[in-house]
Amino acid sequence: MADTLAQVQKDVRFWQRLLTFAGYKPGKVDGVNGRKTKAAAQEWQNDAERIKAEIGSFDERSERNIATLTPDTQRAARIWLKAAKAVADAEGYDVRIICGTRTYAEQDALYRKRPRVTKARGGQSMHNFGIAWDIGIFRGKEYIGDHALYAKVGKLYNQVPGITWGGTWKSFVDEPHYQLEKYSSSSAARNAFEV
Repeated sequence: MADTLAQVQKDVRFWQRLLTFAGYKPGKVDGVNGRKTKAAAQEWQNDAERIKAEIGSFDERSERNIATLTPDTQRAARIWLKAAKAVADAEGYDVRIICGTRTYAEQDALYRKRPRVTKARGGQSMHNFGIAWDIGIFRGKEYIGDHALYAKVGKLYNQVPGITWGGTWKSFVDEPHYQLEKYSSSSAARNAFEV
């Protein structure tokens, strides 16, 4: 799965939609990385760098994944991660963002994996719109998939205005998942994304 902005940008049509969705103006969604698309990408990068300087930077893996999120989401993810790292560090662990934006093609590939790791096809996950991220708990280099710390750091979501935590969901509890509350459903986000 994509964990760098360069990988997301390879799908130029998807990248143009993501730029537009985030409020930038790449011009026509035509799959051509032209002057307007490059200018919009530079604005995105400038905003991202400003947010990073304001809030702080993190481990390399988290940084790669944060860079794929819309700048508004980057701000929320950085604020949340700063608080989560402090809680995890006090217990001898680390928290990292291990997934950010996925293109539709990447989401479809993930959907086809067995055993099933997602119920969402391309265009059905908030990860497809640059407004969701997943975390992992680590001790050194070891990834820990099941730990009480997921719930503990998850509860920090209510300290960051405008985000929701998958640990509060009723039908499918997803403790490693966070997203902006901007859209009521993935179909609402998709309608805004695909204009």
